Amino acid sequence: MRLAVLLFLFSLIAQTTCFAASVFKVSKGEDYLYVGGTLHLLSESDYPLPTQYSQAYEQSDLVVFETDLAALDSPEFLQHMLSALTYQKGERLTDALSQTTITSLTAHLEKRGLTLQQFNHFKPAMMSMTLSMVELQRMGLTSEGVDKHFHHKASLEGKPIAWLETPEQQIAFIAQMGQGDPDAFMQYTLKDLAQLPELLPELKSSWSSGDLDKMYNESLADFAKQYPNVFDTLITQRNNAWMRDLNHYLASPEVEFVLVGALHLPGNVGVLNQLREQGYEVEKVK
Repeated sequence: MRLAVLLFLFSLIAQTTCFAASVFKVSKGEDYLYVGGTLHLLSESDYPLPTQYSQAYEQSDLVVFETDLAALDSPEFLQHMLSALTYQKGERLTDALSQTTITSLTAHLEKRGLTLQQFNHFKPAMMSMTLSMVELQRMGLTSEGVDKHFHHKASLEGKPIAWLETPEQQIAFIAQMGQGDPDAFMQYTLKDLAQLPELLPELKSSWSSGDLDKMYNESLADFAKQYPNVFDTLITQRNNAWMRDLNHYLASPEVEFVLVGALHLPGNVGVLNQLREQGYEVEKVK
């Protein structure tokens, strides 16, 4: 799976990025909008952001996020997430894992000053997401990301905000991760975490250079082959659903700045390719 699962989880909760090559203008005639690819966290050295992001924001009348970011901070959302992603009836994560995986997971946590007992009520998806966040923070990715940056800015300035799917929908997508074979899912998570320091810079490099084909091959090609049903649920179906909103926005006189997870951009079913197939021109913002 390489980084596909980890990076997809990052993009679900709070999408962020700092690379100019990930901002695109989509147009047909005089109608256009901007699409920005996103990841989750930034380091302090990533600021100030490239001017392409500010350019897209300033020229837009509406900023569209994957989900309602304000709702993510509410107690209601936290309660819903914990209810969906943790065991509620006496089950435990260790009940779903082999002894080999439990041993590996325990060793990984202990190296970071944590214990499995602290997280034994987490379902595999929540455990994977937590482990991923710990590793990103260890790598220095601790600063506010682009989505929250522009969400805060738009809120202060009174610029309209919209989103493509509800927080509850995103929780449902996350909850599907690891279903069917939770032991294999945790094994792959641990494997990817070990490779993260090496693979993440490679992905960033291909992303910052604007090489979407390379980004797809590094992050999604193997994932799509090994987990076609999950890929269809988490990538294809959501991209298809977003097309309805994107077409609506492109038909309006307003200019929108749409921020979505970067892994939704490349590939045959990617947002950008689908827009091209519908006759829109797609170009990187320069």
